Amino acid sequence: MEHAHELEKELTERDVGHKLVLPGRWLDEVHLKRAIEEGCREVHFGVLDNKGNYFPFCCSIRNRGYRNPVLQAEGWLKFVNYKGLEVGDKIIFRPQVDHFRETIFQVMAQRQNIHGHWVDI
Repeated sequence: MEHAHELEKELTERDVGHKLVLPGRWLDEVHLKRAIEEGCREVHFGVLDNKGNYFPFCCSIRNRGYRNPVLQAEGWLKFVNYKGLEVGDKIIFRPQVDHFRETIFQVMAQRQNIHGHWVDI
């Protein structure tokens, strides 16, 4: 995790209704690139929100075609519903290792207020 980078993404309709599509460079962030080389197509990991709530996620890629990683619906949509996320909201993943809970990211959700400022939700 020494070289991990923050990921920020504005949510689309697909992101809030199905699964979160991530940029290809994120394969390295969740160690999926190494797993793919070893024949695995998914990695399970946990995240903590800004209130300390734990959410398990599964990041995977398809065997063929579209190679960008996605967070599968089961864990991701629980987070979406818990936070009440909508299209246009922003999600931020920050690297943060917590060996006790086996998490590797802090996740924050934000929405623009009437003044155009991003605020945590």
